[in-house]
Amino acid sequence: MFDDPIYLLAMMGTAVFALSGAMAAARKKLDLFGFIIVALAPAVGGGTVRDLLLDADYVFWVKDLNYVYVVAGVAVLSFFQVHRLDGKKYALLMWADAFGLALFTIMGTQVAMTYDIHPVMVVIMGMITGTFGGMLRDIVCNEVPLLLQKEIYALAAIVGSCAYLILIDMGIPQEGSMLISVTATFVVRGLAILFHWSLPPYKGGQT
Repeated sequence: MFDDPIYLLAMMGTAVFALSGAMAAARKKLDLFGFIIVALAPAVGGGTVRDLLLDADYVFWVKDLNYVYVVAGVAVLSFFQVHRLDGKKYALLMWADAFGLALFTIMGTQVAMTYDIHPVMVVIMGMITGTFGGMLRDIVCNEVPLLLQKEIYALAAIVGSCAYLILIDMGIPQEGSMLISVTATFVVRGLAILFHWSLPPYKGGQT
């Protein structure tokens, strides 16, 4: 299991998204149990929604408790060490979330491709896997979800998911397609963070 590079990436993505949840919990000054719950939300939330929508035989983390162990470990470690990052919590949250978004979007796309569904739905499932966990984290912490803000967030996931489908269709090996697509997703989201890129907001009745 742990000799599978794809599985190791899944554990890495879980740890990074759990860290983003722990950073959010730290900003809200929650207790240890709160850290674990908020860390769970981004780490398993998107994949859970995906598996339920795809009517999978089981939700991925229920079958494999390594996901829970990784989340709990990151949450506990963060609870005792995150104070060392005073002043940097929000920046770390944003970048951890961007990396988790990139990894989970492509892994969700991979999972969706094993089902007999339209490519558009594959992309949607990839986007859900990458974004819905973060949305749950923000809702639990009483924040406006990044997914619902004008920042480029879900669009980065869609770009990465589409890139993966195209690369696989071109015959690029899975590992190479995944590396390129994860990088593309992270770069789009990262540039949006650095340069404050956003989609145009609704202008109401203005002309």
